Amino acid sequence: MAKPIKFSHIYTIKVAWGEMDAFGHVNNVTYVRYFESARADYFTKMNIWDSPQKPLQAGPVLTHLDMDYRKQVVFPADIDVSLEIHSISSRGFEIVTSMWNQSNECVLTGRANFIWIDFQSGKPVSIPESLKSHFAYLS
Repeated sequence: MAKPIKFSHIYTIKVAWGEMDAFGHVNNVTYVRYFESARADYFTKMNIWDSPQKPLQAGPVLTHLDMDYRKQVVFPADIDVSLEIHSISSRGFEIVTSMWNQSNECVLTGRANFIWIDFQSGKPVSIPESLKSHFAYLS
């Protein structure tokens, strides 16, 4: 496993007591929600959407999720979810994440693939030029 990187966008999450499983650590599924919350924050700050509640004609749809669990987390804890767009194509992009405990130990690495979908037709469309130009260094 490659050495994890802490990416520039950081979203801090407080672990809730109810997120632990019967073995006393944060349930694996919970990390998917952490990644989702950090992406929503990132998308909002990058103006990929106006807000998660406002319907759009087209937007990103998750097509693949891959996570590597590196260290257990128990309550109480704060987790720094770091992420960045790793690659972009004409119709899709990949976001990578790493999550860190307060001792600066990486607890998870992951990646998510998205495709830009026209919500009325349900078909992939080109990513808007305004978004692609912001990440031109990745092409």
